[in-house]
Amino acid sequence: MKQLPIRGASVATPKLGEDELRRALSQLGVIAVYSDADVHELYLGLGALYGAWIAEQESREILPVARALLKTGKSLNEASRLLNGHATGFRTQTEREVTSQVIAVLGSNPTVRGAERAKDIIEGFQADATIVGESCLIAYADLSRKAPNEGRPREKWYDDFTAILLGIAKKAGINPNLNKDRLSKKRGGWLFEAAQALEPFLHRHMRSVSPEACGKRLERTRKRLSKAHRHKPHRR
Repeated sequence: MKQLPIRGASVATPKLGEDELRRALSQLGVIAVYSDADVHELYLGLGALYGAWIAEQESREILPVARALLKTGKSLNEASRLLNGHATGFRTQTEREVTSQVIAVLGSNPTVRGAERAKDIIEGFQADATIVGESCLIAYADLSRKAPNEGRPREKWYDDFTAILLGIAKKAGINPNLNKDRLSKKRGGWLFEAAQALEPFLHRHMRSVSPEACGKRLERTRKRLSKAHRHKPHRR
């Protein structure tokens, strides 16, 4: 199924505080170029990233919405059909009787004041129910269809996380290298260490399940970011 559209942006509080962020930056050897205002801005950036991830997760909760739209659409269409019993043309006994019963009860309501007004209300509701019901079914069909390039989410938010790390390296004048030892297969490099230091500020489900998984994530996201930068039009 398609994902629900993400409406608006949100900011969530990182799992660790600003003091912990200062310590992490100190361990990475970059705290000297960060003022208190810079640390706060970086902290807000991590919070925005966290909020974007939460919105992304919520956008995947599409099945209950699709089911509700289908149920509502069918119910409104059925109500429209049953309340159309006094219209011209062939009508079943059930449709005629349902419409008559509702008009009788509605007409006895003091705020409605009579059967004629009740008929007008029923006719208006019946017409509106048809329109709204069809709109619900169209929305259900749109959410239920599979998007052309839809597949396993590729965690775009991690691209943004990697961009934050690269921004730190640039600000500090550090080469954000990323490597893997040929013999031990151990991951290393400043970019890897930075990811390990800052991932704890994110939700536990956002963190890499292992050092190797973190290294692979960084490799993929850095390639995507580099590719996007190459294809970005340059201003003259």
